[in-house]
Amino acid sequence: MSDAPPAEFLLDGFPPAIRETGRALRSLILATVPGSAETVRPGWRWIAYSLPEKGRVRNFAWIGPERRHIHLGFEHGTLLADPEHILQGAQEGLKKFRYFTFEPAIDIDEAVLVDYLRRAAELAVMPSGARRALVEAGAEPFPPTGEVPADWTLIDPSAGTPPSR
Repeated sequence: MSDAPPAEFLLDGFPPAIRETGRALRSLILATVPGSAETVRPGWRWIAYSLPEKGRVRNFAWIGPERRHIHLGFEHGTLLADPEHILQGAQEGLKKFRYFTFEPAIDIDEAVLVDYLRRAAELAVMPSGARRALVEAGAEPFPPTGEVPADWTLIDPSAGTPPSR
């Protein structure tokens, strides 16, 4: 059992517009990536989302509420293709994370958010060595859904263990 407060408790400490945007983001994440585990990180004042896999926690997204705005961030955001340059974080020199900021309402089409969430979850369940190889090779960021290279095998997190090769 965790001593962390529930996500509602964390969000309740913020202004109504931020709280409602946070609840909308939570619903979107949980509906988009079934099986996601939600964990409140009270020290960071974040709500983290992960996919449990083989006893490991594979973080893929987080919600970071603040007084005037709220963030939807991605654990391996630098590996997500962002052709429209709508993700933030590069300007801050963040080496891993990328994020959206909503001030306070969601101002990006839900289909775009769903696409980023799905790709972030797919990256999270990749073997860490594969992600590391992408970073070291300076590979192109993970493409939008529907543009996966033909020689890649995507793992459906709800399907369990991938087949052996």
